[in-house]
Amino acid sequence: MIKNFIALQIKKAARSSIWQKNLALNIFIGFILFMLTAEFVLLGYFLDEILLSIDPEGAPELMLESIFLYYFLLTFLSRFFMQNLPTAEIGQFLHLPIKRSKIAMYVQLRSLSTFFNFIPFILFLPFAIKFMSHEYSSITALVWFGAIFFFDMTSNFSLLWLKRKSNNNSLIFFIIIGIIVMAFLLENMKLYSLSDLSKSYFEALQNNFSLILIPIGLSIISFILSYKYIIKNSYLEDLPSTKNASESISSKFTIIGNYGKVGQLVLNEIKLLLRHKRSKSILYMTPMFLLYGLLFYPQDLYRNSFGWLVFVGIFVTGGFMMAYGQYILSWESRHFDFLQSSNISRKDFFTAKYYLIATPTLLMFILTTPYVYFGKDILLINTVAFIYNIGINAPLLLFTASFNRKRMELAKGASMNYQGIGINNFIAAVPLIAFPAIIFKILMIFFNVNTSLLIFTIIGISGFLSHKILIKYAVKFFEKNRYKISEGFRQS
Repeated sequence: MIKNFIALQIKKAARSSIWQKNLALNIFIGFILFMLTAEFVLLGYFLDEILLSIDPEGAPELMLESIFLYYFLLTFLSRFFMQNLPTAEIGQFLHLPIKRSKIAMYVQLRSLSTFFNFIPFILFLPFAIKFMSHEYSSITALVWFGAIFFFDMTSNFSLLWLKRKSNNNSLIFFIIIGIIVMAFLLENMKLYSLSDLSKSYFEALQNNFSLILIPIGLSIISFILSYKYIIKNSYLEDLPSTKNASESISSKFTIIGNYGKVGQLVLNEIKLLLRHKRSKSILYMTPMFLLYGLLFYPQDLYRNSFGWLVFVGIFVTGGFMMAYGQYILSWESRHFDFLQSSNISRKDFFTAKYYLIATPTLLMFILTTPYVYFGKDILLINTVAFIYNIGINAPLLLFTASFNRKRMELAKGASMNYQGIGINNFIAAVPLIAFPAIIFKILMIFFNVNTSLLIFTIIGISGFLSHKILIKYAVKFFEKNRYKISEGFRQS
């Protein structure tokens, strides 16, 4: 039966219209994945030399072992946002004479094919073969890698279990985020160290191989929890339906509809955002944008580079704006022709889009204020980046939206789904993120930091004060291209 499931999955992928209609993009993405895999393999092979170059007197395996728990936390968080649950596929088999236990087993085994599960093999296995087996023994290297593998399996199966439970209780999602943030803060404040705990475990493992039973036991427990949860909830009426939940949430924003046509358009967009998988995936990714600063702010290497800090500030305050704003028109692709024939003013339409991406940017900025812990200059730069985002980047997104002519199905998840994504999206990301950092670096050549920040702020404020004029230019550009956009939505 498992073989039949796999055969059906292969046929489904081969017959997918997405693969057939976007061959060039798929080849490009395949090439990028191949290059990333090759780079990971090379990184794993030379990892011992890289670690020795960082600390010539340190032991490479100890340096690596100290970050393993953080690696599993971060990959778990990435899995939460990027790894889809095959809920819809379960529904396709429930009415057939197939035991739910076999369906559950297939779902469990299929989750092993995700890219995250291959990272230990392409990154840590070369290190184990080259360094660990040479410095210790082949058995030690095997046990060492086995522990990493089973911890990764624990992450995989616990993700399946917790993500399914979070469909019914969104509080689980925020608890996970809170635990990860707390771990980083405690480490930074030197109150409790996961790094020391991770290093202690792997050091003890090298002397006592029986400790590998800990990750093996955890992986078995997480597998059983996920497996039983699937069997228990594998009924059509138990499949998650978020319609009522999204309607109850969107009803809290009805006051927005009182602000004229623009307010009503914003309210409709909020309902669209909350009701569909593809748009909600942007909301789930928002915490990742906010946590992005933790990769840079604690490190002195970046703290002294204001160009990098501006880059990070633009990203953490404008992550949602860029992720959602690049597809401003694609969200409407299914009923785009109706919008063109309706009595909705295009100026009101684009104005509503502007407020929809600018307002969450303000919320993102407020949520980044705790970064003041790393210094007042971080808060200052994030403030300047926020002003630039709503003044320049937001109107720029309205303009570049007319270049995206790829249809998007909102009912499908975002993981490994490239529908609606074209080369124009990659090109549009350059002026949004890279240009502000480049402009700031140029200003730093002629002025000091404070003057450069002041000029950068003036640019952002000028854009915000004249955003109505910039919206008019975006509308005019849209008018010139609307028939091409409409044709592209029909064909893709």
